[in-house]
Amino acid sequence: MNLKIRPISLLPTLSKILEKVIQKRLYTFLNCTNVLNDMQFGFRKKHCTTDAVTKLINDIGKYLDIKESVLTIYCDLSPAFDTINHVILLRKLQYYGIRGHSLRWFKSYLADRKHYVNYNGQDSEVENTNMSVPQGPVLGPLLFIINLNDLPNCLTSSGSILFADDTTIYGHDTNIDHLFNTMTHELQGLMDWFNANKLSLNLTKTYYTLFSNSKTVPKQRPDIKVEQNVITHA
Repeated sequence: MNLKIRPISLLPTLSKILEKVIQKRLYTFLNCTNVLNDMQFGFRKKHCTTDAVTKLINDIGKYLDIKESVLTIYCDLSPAFDTINHVILLRKLQYYGIRGHSLRWFKSYLADRKHYVNYNGQDSEVENTNMSVPQGPVLGPLLFIINLNDLPNCLTSSGSILFADDTTIYGHDTNIDHLFNTMTHELQGLMDWFNANKLSLNLTKTYYTLFSNSKTVPKQRPDIKVEQNVITHA
């Protein structure tokens, strides 16, 4: 039997209150300094899935209206929360202005966490956790989107929409062959960003869709191939 284990952190009431205070102050600071990327719609106030979908649909319609084709690639990041590298996350917090005692608090918060598995009443041995952000506490989701905040910077000629770990990139062009070549290059850039940040893009669950009014769309579409993996049509 293939089991997918998703660790959840269970906190006492006082810890939840402390995390809520820290989360509120951190979120306020990030908003005041305009740090969070506008294209991140997950785990943010006044942002939701409807906003993300509306943005994508409006952009697709805008380019179709001017006789351009649009290619969207839907990326699957797995396992998302469980592979966040603490060193990289702390560097990003420092870059965004979290320094001194505040940065040391976050380092202490992430360090020396332990985990175990309970299955059918049996507990595994307790092991140290040297990566991931906790799922369950209120602070984990905000730290996660901070870690992904600079992802759009790796793209040179395509747009992006993020909802937590769900990432969509899209490009547009009048020439379909050129569009496929461009998006193949963009996807490789995205792969390089994931590798540099020690995250994993599941290419077997990554798909693309072509939107076009063109009467010259080839029946045999060009491949989007990255690291010997062919991305299939959704």
